[in-house]
Amino acid sequence: MKKSLLYLTISIIYGCSNFSTPENQLYLPSTSPTPTFVECPQKPKTRLGKTDTKSLSLTANIITISDTVNSEKQLGYKFYARTGKDFNYRITSNVCIWIFAPDTKLLQRRELIIATQQDSPISGEQMSIDLPLTGEYIVQVSTPTKSSQFNLEMSLGDLPRPEPSVVSSETATSASSSTPISETTSTKASTKTSAEEAVKNYYSNLNQDKYQQAWNQLSSSFQNNEKLHPDGYNSYYDWWSGISNIVIQNVQQTNTSTDTSTINVQVKYTKKSGENISQSLELFLIWNSANNNWAIDAVTLN
Repeated sequence: MKKSLLYLTISIIYGCSNFSTPENQLYLPSTSPTPTFVECPQKPKTRLGKTDTKSLSLTANIITISDTVNSEKQLGYKFYARTGKDFNYRITSNVCIWIFAPDTKLLQRRELIIATQQDSPISGEQMSIDLPLTGEYIVQVSTPTKSSQFNLEMSLGDLPRPEPSVVSSETATSASSSTPISETTSTKASTKTSAEEAVKNYYSNLNQDKYQQAWNQLSSSFQNNEKLHPDGYNSYYDWWSGISNIVIQNVQQTNTSTDTSTINVQVKYTKKSGENISQSLELFLIWNSANNNWAIDAVTLN
């Protein structure tokens, strides 16, 4: 009786046809394996310095870097930006990313990647950071996997949807090269005073006690930096009026675009007290279109 009920139940479910035939076999859908995630380290295995990174001139236009990294190969990119700018990046590849501020603090990292595939866990993952400081930021890329190709889009504005212009890693300017990325740089250099000349003129004004002229060569944000100039021009004057002589030993442009430039300077100061001070400095300049000149926007020690 029980067997009869069982056969009756099967007949109702599957009908009277021969359900053992291939046409009537029940196929269950195969499920994809759950992806295995790998957490990116809190800090990169090797922290790249400024001399190990490639220099970029970021604007509102997208720059796309295309390259390959692995567990032994780390790549880094540096760019200059002012406080309050929005740094945007989009990544579609399976790599770890760390972003460091000018004071070397870690601003952001990509936390997870998928261990066994090339694509990102989130296709077209896009992030935005409100930059807290004026100075040079470093973006470092690596992966714990054997090898991974990546495309990294970056800008200092919103990332639009149209196709970006691609700049390969070979095109990106290295820190030791003075070749600019911007196609308009050569045109710009021929139509207005170079940033190097602006820096030389700045120190020349200081050497000649033309403190007000030198002060006017600073950007408004640099003049208003309360840490450096708590009393504005008076603080600036008090420091520089105590210097009797300035010798510029070397001036080298390391990066430039239409509106920004980075200059390395070796300088020696002699105080009126007789003390000598030697410094290796990195100056960040911006183009002041209103005054038609370069303005020093930040200075850091190399």
